[in-house]
Amino acid sequence: MFPLKLVILFLFLMKDLALVDKKEIALIERVSAVFLEKGMKRVTMDDVAKELSVSKKTLYKYVKNRKELVMKSTFFHVQRDQLKVKEIQGKNLNPIIENHELAKFVIETISNVSPCVHYDLENYFPESWELLNGYFRGFVFESLHTNLLRGQKEGVYRSDFNAEIIAKVFANKIDMIFDAELFPTEIFNFKDVYLEYLHYHLRAIVSEESLSMLKKLDFKKL
Repeated sequence: MFPLKLVILFLFLMKDLALVDKKEIALIERVSAVFLEKGMKRVTMDDVAKELSVSKKTLYKYVKNRKELVMKSTFFHVQRDQLKVKEIQGKNLNPIIENHELAKFVIETISNVSPCVHYDLENYFPESWELLNGYFRGFVFESLHTNLLRGQKEGVYRSDFNAEIIAKVFANKIDMIFDAELFPTEIFNFKDVYLEYLHYHLRAIVSEESLSMLKKLDFKKL
């Protein structure tokens, strides 16, 4: 259950993006890129202003403080991901190929993610962390569930597993990929961990008839 104040804030952020100042969207997207690359805890408002070549006055025109900046950055990042996922899903691809296309997008997204992002969000920006986890438990879960049900219906996936359970497990554990304590970056690469996790997931659910397609696509070489 989300705290009431988080629900209220989320509903505020969920307003029609068409009504949001385009300059604000462009600015927050640039801020998001900075946070993903450098983390949030050690990046001050001064650092953000310098990195974006804007004045702090410009930043404070759109947010009250760094906490709100991180929240808006997280929200816009989630919105961008949702739009891309919906675009891929709209192609009505074979469920395995759909996963392949989604994997390519995820790799592009995480290629520049700092190992401290996961830690910073979880420990210093709990509301933004809760928003991100809500995205995984909500939209990501629904997307996975839809893919699994369609795959079972089309015979691409095995029919003898509970799609809801598998979707919940995958969606609720995906954030561990970015846990630098669990997967130290001097030993592991986020991309490699993600692809191992995805291949493990798909190898367990594809039907015998579709196994050759999975091998041909070779997710580990993305």
